[in-house]
Amino acid sequence: SSGINAEWPLRPGVHDEVKAENDADNKMVTDKEDVVIEDIKKEETDENVEKKEAEVVEVAVPEKEKPEMIVLDDINDEDTPGPDEIPTAEERGFWKAVDDNPNDFASWTYLLQVVEKNGKLKQIQKAFTSFLALYPYCYGYWKKYADQMKKLISNEAAFEVFNDAVVAIPLSVDLWTYFIHFIAEWKEGDESEIRMIYRRAVEACGQEYRSDKIWEAYVEWEKQTDKYKVLGLYKEFLGCIVQRHQYHFDKFREWIFFTPVKDMVTMEDIKVLLAKHKEEAERRRKETELKRLEEEELARQLAVAAEEQRKIVEEERLAADAIREEKLKEEEKRREEERLKEEGQRAALEAANKEEDVEMEGAEEDVKMDDVKMDESTPEPGVDESTPEPAPVVTEEKEEEKEEEEAKEDKKGRKSKRGASKRAPAKRTSRRSRKDTEEEEKEASETKEEEKVEVVEDKEEARKEENAAVEMETAAEQENVVAKEEEKENVVAKEEEKEELKEENVVSVEKDPEEQVEKMTEDFTKVDMEEPLPDSVDALTDRQEAAVREQILLDMAPVHEQILAELEEVSCFEEGIKRPYFHVKELERIQLKNWKNYLNLIIEKKDTARTIILFERCLIACAFYEGFWIKYVGFMAEIDEEETSKIYRRACMIHLVKKPQIHLNWAAFEEKRGHLEVAREALDHIETNLAGLIAVTLRRAGLERRSGNMQQGADILKGAIDTCRGRETRDYWIMKYVAYMQFNMCDLEKTREYLKEQVERAQRNKRLYMKMLEVERCPTTVTPDVPNVIEVFQRALTSSLSVEDKAGFSHRRLTFLEEFGTDVGMIIDAYDDHNRNYKSLLEEKKRERESSSHSN
Repeated sequence: SSGINAEWPLRPGVHDEVKAENDADNKMVTDKEDVVIEDIKKEETDENVEKKEAEVVEVAVPEKEKPEMIVLDDINDEDTPGPDEIPTAEERGFWKAVDDNPNDFASWTYLLQVVEKNGKLKQIQKAFTSFLALYPYCYGYWKKYADQMKKLISNEAAFEVFNDAVVAIPLSVDLWTYFIHFIAEWKEGDESEIRMIYRRAVEACGQEYRSDKIWEAYVEWEKQTDKYKVLGLYKEFLGCIVQRHQYHFDKFREWIFFTPVKDMVTMEDIKVLLAKHKEEAERRRKETELKRLEEEELARQLAVAAEEQRKIVEEERLAADAIREEKLKEEEKRREEERLKEEGQRAALEAANKEEDVEMEGAEEDVKMDDVKMDESTPEPGVDESTPEPAPVVTEEKEEEKEEEEAKEDKKGRKSKRGASKRAPAKRTSRRSRKDTEEEEKEASETKEEEKVEVVEDKEEARKEENAAVEMETAAEQENVVAKEEEKENVVAKEEEKEELKEENVVSVEKDPEEQVEKMTEDFTKVDMEEPLPDSVDALTDRQEAAVREQILLDMAPVHEQILAELEEVSCFEEGIKRPYFHVKELERIQLKNWKNYLNLIIEKKDTARTIILFERCLIACAFYEGFWIKYVGFMAEIDEEETSKIYRRACMIHLVKKPQIHLNWAAFEEKRGHLEVAREALDHIETNLAGLIAVTLRRAGLERRSGNMQQGADILKGAIDTCRGRETRDYWIMKYVAYMQFNMCDLEKTREYLKEQVERAQRNKRLYMKMLEVERCPTTVTPDVPNVIEVFQRALTSSLSVEDKAGFSHRRLTFLEEFGTDVGMIIDAYDDHNRNYKSLLEEKKRERESSSHSN
């Protein structure tokens, strides 16, 4: 099994299609090959060129196949070779280099340069035909070859070369440009020949994004040749998605406006355009009238809505006024209640003040009485002062108790702590002086008055703020109402202005219907509806000429808008294409991704012709990338089988001669549609260029088995045993051959005899003994039940096994189907599933094994 895993070919990835094995000193040729060739020549001498081994893209000339080029009769003569047929020593050196390695692009360029310099016809033809069979997309070398044929032979020979060139690379705008210049110079004055080459060019590459220069040259040539073909040519040109579309459309408009109508279209075309224009004018008139009626109805509805809205606003205003009046009444009532309450409080305060005054007078009298008693109780001189005087003490305590009781009663009566606290200082002991008492009373009275004033002012301010808030709210409501009314009035005013403008520009139908039609369509038609169609070009009026020009532009307007929309969608992808021409160097990853995304976008649009054009453009730049070819044939297989077969042949026979997967796909495609000879051709081709692949050998044997040629299939497997190298590989093919003999040939005797022969040759080969035991233990010739076996494989692949284990089962499934499968479509599906899910894992393991073996 290790041998199988090591040699099983898997489909390469998109970015691994081209082997980048070129050294830095090995210069490649760009699209301008002449300049690069000169640089290479300076760097390497002739001796280095003979020794150099090129390692560029794997492209080889199919053996035993003649290059698909025009070869003149004098090349194939069997006479003795002339001097121009014998290569020089320098030419022989380069021929040896390219024969040893046909993939050495640089050696090919040296060879072509040398044969051009020497100027020998036979050598030039041989070198260019061989090179262009390998690299048909090198348009610059087609041009060189044609120039040499023109120089050495004739224009006819150059024409044949150019003709083969545009067949090989039909989307090359530069190649078609060279071809057109060649024909124009060679067939000068022959309008039919020049027009034919222009037609071939625009039909082949007119949809190419950069083909505008061919279209532009064609248009300019027709302007000088046949002026009545220019308009139709412009319509074709401007209907293509090409670069600088807006620039070319502007030039088209200039041509329309500055070219006399008689020089653009014939009289029959003029009549058609004018009739169409009148029909369009009538349609526009009806549309305008309908629009006017709709606008009038809309204006009426808006007016009704505005009136209803005005009524609603008026009702809301009246309701707001009523609410405001109600609020004002409530506010007045509240103010009145507060006023009465304040007056009551004021009267109570005055009464309290009077009561305080009375109390104060009583207190003063008490103080006076205390002073008198104190004077009377003063001891006479000589009397013992230590004698106790209980009377004053008892009086003072009583007074304090009395004062406290009065203070409590005063607080309850007036409900004011401040008033009580202010009166307290006035009722002091009889020891204070009368003056201090009066001052304190005065201050307390002033403080009370100030507090009363502050309370009144605070209430007044609060009332004012409340009134102001109510007024502001009312004003805001009024402003909203006014704003809504103004808005409705503005709408109505605008509608009235529109109606006035209409009345100014459009005359009423009742007054003059014909004049109204003319006015309404004046900007569009420029033609009088009553003017009869002219009988000749000279009878055209200015309005009719303007109508013809306008109708031409109107016909092109939808196409122009559609092309602009398409260009906006694809411009980012077109700008991302940095190398639209062929080259053997690898493309950058971002370039490959850009092509892939661009193709996916166009495929989704379901435009077959446009998709094919883009695929062909892509494969010029990505000719060595197998993934793009497989994507192309997958798209085309659902559309045209014959064209798909041609695409397979181009890919396998020219560009991907050493890519096994696309060869296997081609063989399966041809086998599926019954073309067994073509399927054999595909498999034989890859076997010739890349011999020893297990998958190819199994497919060849399977093809013969499925077609009923059992013995041929057995011979293929037996031949693999004879030509293989290595014990493991030989044992693998022996096991496959034995299984083929047992189950497909149904011949147990020959199977036993063959195993005995192999055991005699390798008596220490354990595998052979195991196989003999297996044959004898199960001596059946019944072919395995393919559907049941595939079901088991599918169960394993959808289980919870590890990815590594599933990859192994997927690989075994491929081997089983190649040996016993009866439906080639099932084989292709298995390959696709394997490559999609397990290819990268197996490749990684293979690299790990290789690295470990190298390290060991």
